[in-house]
This record gives sequence, C-alpha cells and structure tokens, in this order.
Amino acid sequence: MSNDLQTIVKESGLEQSKAKFILENFQNYFELADEWAKKAKTIVVTNASQKADMEMARVGRLFLREKRIAVEKSRKELKEQALREGKAIDGIANVLKALMSKIRVGDPLDKNTDLGAINSATQLAKIRELSQSGESEGAQIWSAPCELPSKGFWFAPTVFTGVTQAHRIAREEIFGPVLSVLTFRTPQEAMEKANNTPFGLSAGVWTDKGSRILWASNQLKAGVIWANTFNKFDPASPFGGYKESGWGREGGRHGLAAYIKGAH
Repeated sequence: MSNDLQTIVKESGLEQSKAKFILENFQNYFELADEWAKKAKTIVVTNASQKADMEMARVGRLFLREKRIAVEKSRKELKEQALREGKAIDGIANVLKALMSKIRVGDPLDKNTDLGAINSATQLAKIRELSQSGESEGAQIWSAPCELPSKGFWFAPTVFTGVTQAHRIAREEIFGPVLSVLTFRTPQEAMEKANNTPFGLSAGVWTDKGSRILWASNQLKAGVIWANTFNKFDPASPFGGYKESGWGREGGRHGLAAYIKGAH
C-alpha cells in the first residue's frame, strides 16, 4: 500500500478499497466534501425526564419521512438501570411504541403524513431482509399496528429491543423505518458502543446534566452532535461526518474551504 493510500486510510478511517478509489480519482482528496452511508446514534440517560424523552422522539420523528434522509436515529443507547425490574428500559421502549403507533403512514406529498413510501422494491427487500435477520438473531421485534397502502413499497414503523453489537441491525445501515435499541451500564461503555461503527455522521445525547453533555460531545466520533434535541441545523455551522460518513464539511466558513483559494 502506497504512502498516499496509507494516509487516506489513516486520516479518514475508510476501507482500503474506498480509499484507493479516492486516490485514483481525486488528486486533492482533502478538498472534497462528500457523504456516504451513515448510521447515527442517540444516547438516552434515564435521569432525563420521560417527558423530554417523548419530546425527543416527537421532534426527531424517528424516521424523518420516507427514511431516505441520511441523518437518522437508527440506534438508541439506553442506560441499563433498574435492570432486575427492567423498568427504565421497558418504560422508554413503551414510550417509543406509543409514539410510533401515532405515526401517520401514507402519501409523502400530504403535509399530514409522517412516513412515506420506501423508494424502491430493492430497498424494501433489503429492509425486510435485515429485519428478518434481527429476529433470527434473537432480537425482539415490534411493529406499529398501522394500515399500509396497497400500492407502492411500504414498511411499518418497527422497533427492535434486546439488540447487541453483534446483531446485523446494529452494525449495518438499514435505511428504513426501523429502530434498534441497545443498552449500556456506564457512560464510558455508551461511548464505546456508539463509536463502534464505521459511520459517524451524527449523534444525540439526552440528559439533564450539562457536564455529561460536554463530556459525551468530546467522546463521540460524529460530525454533528445534538443535546436534548435532534435534526436541528444552523446554516452557519459546518456539517459533515467521520470515517465512512464522509470527509470535508458543508455549511459555515468551513464549507467554503473547498471552493476558494487563499491569495498569496
């Protein structure tokens, strides 16, 4: 492997095949801004109020219309407290199920629709295949009891519990209305699990402790990190990812860097 190729692999965290593609096609690869597959993560610490958790799910809309938007909360990390009774985990899971039951599935051009159709039969087949793998690997599946249109490609809002890092649905990008719930025992374990992915576009932290937000923001390897909200953007702030979620930044002063040259 050449020195240039080693540099790209080291700096970007990309697979060697993708790094080789960059090297062969782009001379100034660090000036290129791009986004590839993503898998965002949201960390919920159970000392935050249940009302805040519900608002988080509502604001994030869980699936962000038709699931074709790259920034998606396809994983949630829930703190493993009161494990013997399972109250903390079950409580948030029940909140998620209640909110998902209210998601309106239908025509994406209707302003009242929360979740539209899947964009192709091929993508729908992938969503079904990964969901089936989650079941076969032992995760518990729940789907919202909604009526799906007869025409088009549709998949009901679905949540998996009992998910571990070994499950495919925790590692691979599903790009569908499917949510995987993982647990953690300590804040450090949460960071390790959240960063244990080849992607790193966005992350969210939910807690009522400001110090924990600042600590987690320094630990998470993601281009955008939200605190007690999700999917909020400021055009003055740079947007981009880590590792296979892309390189370079768009928006703000950082986003201009790829388009300008300094005067000497």
